[in-house]
Amino acid sequence: MKIKRMAGYCLVLLFCFCASGCFLIEQEIFLNADGSGEMVLYISLPDLPEDLTSGPAGMGPSKNPKLEVEQFKKEATTNLPPTIKLKELKEVRQNGSLGFYAVFQFKNIDDLNRIFANLGKESLQAPEMKGKSLWTVGLEKRAGKTNYSAKLLIDLDDKKEEKKKEPEGTDPSVQGLDELGEKVTSLILSSIKMRFVLHAPSPITETNADIVLREKTAVWNCSFAAFAKDKKPIEMKASFQ
Repeated sequence: MKIKRMAGYCLVLLFCFCASGCFLIEQEIFLNADGSGEMVLYISLPDLPEDLTSGPAGMGPSKNPKLEVEQFKKEATTNLPPTIKLKELKEVRQNGSLGFYAVFQFKNIDDLNRIFANLGKESLQAPEMKGKSLWTVGLEKRAGKTNYSAKLLIDLDDKKEEKKKEPEGTDPSVQGLDELGEKVTSLILSSIKMRFVLHAPSPITETNADIVLREKTAVWNCSFAAFAKDKKPIEMKASFQ
């Protein structure tokens, strides 16, 4: 009966993550012709009930979503270079999600790399998310065109520790429960969604964006599943006069 209750708990946890949209990262850059501009960063996690965040050991999230959001907010808004100003910071908690908006004003788009370098430093050291991240943006002027480029890679360490040999007579349902937990964890990680938007100062002539709106707005959507499968950066490019 205990095994069944834990398996049921695992399935409920999975349902809550899927229903609440899981982990979302949105970046929107409003770029001026001189390379300055503003960036809106939005990060949200599912607002899980307290009884789920404090469930049986190994079966629920390792951290409370509110603490996770606080950590991301701290990483994004502290130790900013003098060329970046934090214009607004707002926490939101509605529609099953918990997160924050941060609005930055920058003098040079390259300075945003300082913010991106800090994001994930703590969360990627957790046992279930240990790895490294690469997130960069930049501009290059060539042949009368301005080329915007961005890269994003979240490379998790998929080396698993060798499991101790189970003693003879171990209930096979326990092993099955462990496998179920691994599948749930994989599904949760793959449901991380990311959206990137660039508002260029002039019409975009070339891009690998999913869609271009009103000639100047490029939109890219991607999922964490790309990193888990290919282990290579997602590249976003756009050129304009």
